[in-house]
Parts: sequence; C-alpha cells; structure tokens
Amino acid sequence: MTTYSPNYKGAQWQISQVELDPETRTPATTVMEPTELAGPTVFWPDSTTSYLLHFKGGHISWTVADEADTALRALEALRDGEEIDPGTLRAYLRDVRKLETRMTALKEELLLFARESGPSGRARLPFRDIGEELGQHHSTVIERHKRILDGDTAQWRSWLAQHTARAALYANGGELPRAAEPPREHETGVYDSEEPGKIEARCRCGWSGPTGTNTVTASRQAKAHEENPLGE
Repeated sequence: MTTYSPNYKGAQWQISQVELDPETRTPATTVMEPTELAGPTVFWPDSTTSYLLHFKGGHISWTVADEADTALRALEALRDGEEIDPGTLRAYLRDVRKLETRMTALKEELLLFARESGPSGRARLPFRDIGEELGQHHSTVIERHKRILDGDTAQWRSWLAQHTARAALYANGGELPRAAEPPREHETGVYDSEEPGKIEARCRCGWSGPTGTNTVTASRQAKAHEENPLGE
C-alpha cells in the first residue's frame, strides 16, 4: 500500500480508505493491480503509468517531485486536448514556473560543482564538456560561470543549498572559502601605545617600533619590519 505525507494538502493526492475483511485482513473490495512492472515503472489496467522516484526525503526533494507531478499533469492535459478550468490552469502555470526556476538553480549549481577541484585536484570537467552537455558554446558557459563568481547567482540558489555545506560557498561576491593559511612569524599591526595618545607598530615575533602619533609612519615601519625583520 502506498501512503503519502499527511501534511501535504495538494489536490493531486487522494487517499482512499480500503475496507479489510475481518477474518483474512485482506481488502474486501477489488483493488487494481499493475499489469506490468519494469524497474521503477508500473503499468496499470486503466492505461496509466507510474514511475517511482527514489530520494532521501526532506522538503527540498518533495517540492521538486510535487511540482514535477503538476508539470506532467499539465503536459497530459494539453496533449489530450482537455479543457482546463481557470483555477487548475493557474496552478499549472505557477508550479511550472517554480519548477523552471528550481531547475535553473540546480543546473547552475552543477556548473559550479563541475568547475570546483575534484579528487584529482583539478576541475571535475572542462568548460567544453560542460558546454556540450548544456547545449551551449563553451565561451557562453565561461561567461556565466564568471558572473556567478561575481555574485550573480541563481534566484533560488539559497533554497537549493540551504542546510548543506554548500550554503557557505560563493557568498560575499562569490568567492570560494580559502584554506586557512598558517600563521606567519612576522605579522605586524598598528596598536595603541602604553603612552596616552600615542601608537606603535608591533609584530607577532615581539618586535615593536618607536611610539608616535602618525599612523602612516607606523604602518611603514611595520611593513619595513615584515620585509626585513633582521634590519639588514
């Protein structure tokens, strides 16, 4: 028996109550059985076909499956020449539009993933291969990838990547998180001096410059120390 989420209120899911024989605990009424099974595909006596989708759950996958179901019903209605009432037509348009924007986010996330470093340390796919699969010239793919890195991400990328490790990627202008650099021995900064109203340059190694009041001068002293910490 197939069950669906009780939280979903869409019109397409209609669960029928089947009366069971009290002795055998089998359906007391005739239940339609499939005429053929072919992997995830099921063929039924009423000429309909079911295709079983496999996913781990979560509202992201459920949403895509639900909107894809709506798109299929719209497709069948148009091909069969059915008259579609205004309410159903609006639902078809709305879900097809949402599904399209979600697929755009998914396509572009796959583009980003393909250009990230894989196990080999190099990009998983070259731009030419990506362009071939997307039906676009590789220069068009390169340009779109650059715009994404500059912050022009897909409208629903945050929806797609939410609650995953990828959600933190391509934020703040699209840059990938950089690997943490080991602390440098000579790393300087300008700080307040113990003398009121004065400043001084200091280094991680313990060096400190003369106190003064000019921030620019202190910064130059700090840079000079980093470049030549031994003062040679």
